[in-house]
Amino acid sequence: MKCWQCENEARAVCKFCGRAVCREHATKMPTFIAMFLGQNDTPKGLVVADAIWCGLCELQPEAIGMPELY
Repeated sequence: MKCWQCENEARAVCKFCGRAVCREHATKMPTFIAMFLGQNDTPKGLVVADAIWCGLCELQPEAIGMPELY
């Protein structure tokens, strides 16, 4: 597979959009993998601190409603 940005050999895939990236273009960004209520109903999250990010895709600032999944 080739890097989305430079056509060199890809080394990873973006956690957020799925684009393949080489070592030079791979960056890191934290991502939640699970949310839950802890002791005393305190919201907690399990986070991967250094998930691969292509640096190109733009994360949306707010969640998008999906009422069709109800």
